Amino acid sequence: MNPGNVKIRVENLRKDFGRLQVLRDITAEIYEGEVVVIIGPSGSGKSTFLRCLNQLEQVSGGRIIIDGQDLTDPGTDINKIRERVGMVFQHFNLFNNMNVLRNLMLAPVDLKQCSKEEAKERAMTMLERVGLQDRINAYPHQLSGGQKQRVAIARSLCMKPDIMLFDEPTSALDPEMVGEVLDVMKELARDGMTMVVVTHEMGFAREVANRVLFMSEGSILEEGTPEEVFGNPQNPRTRDFLNKVL
Repeated sequence: MNPGNVKIRVENLRKDFGRLQVLRDITAEIYEGEVVVIIGPSGSGKSTFLRCLNQLEQVSGGRIIIDGQDLTDPGTDINKIRERVGMVFQHFNLFNNMNVLRNLMLAPVDLKQCSKEEAKERAMTMLERVGLQDRINAYPHQLSGGQKQRVAIARSLCMKPDIMLFDEPTSALDPEMVGEVLDVMKELARDGMTMVVVTHEMGFAREVANRVLFMSEGSILEEGTPEEVFGNPQNPRTRDFLNKVL
């Protein structure tokens, strides 16, 4: 982790859906190489916060600055920034009519990052990284849930992102498949990838996170190291949540 380099700065972020205020004046910084895990009850705004970080949700107020570029500025090329911010979703979002190799090659070629030959080489490297180099010709329906999620991670890595966002990446998986996805994420963390992870996997948060944020009702109520948040939570709402899930 490099605390001297702020990769993501969030200032007074608000998100409203009509009269419903989902995010309330959130301010946070995420540093280069840091793994930040966001925990909290369902409906607390965790996934909405994550989706705001690459403008999949348009913010209602405040600013999001990535590497010095303000995503809320109308003059900012959001698509260029998204090329550097990979996102892995709960339900994989693979193209069912394409095999694994084509799923991985599509974005780098379409966005003119590289030639087809380079895209294929990059895809093979990333599939080897997630242990699926033997599944390049398989279609999504031929894969297990854990394999689909590892393909989704490899697909994001093919864009050579600086930051990876994970939105509950294991919640749609059978329990025996969770470990294989978490192992890939742990390796990314060891390699120094800046990561923001929304998850219910408390063991992963304890083992891998540099910092844990606890969210409730659209606000960050507590943050600290895993030892601080899990071992000695200060906010009563955090204590109540952890007592129920641990």
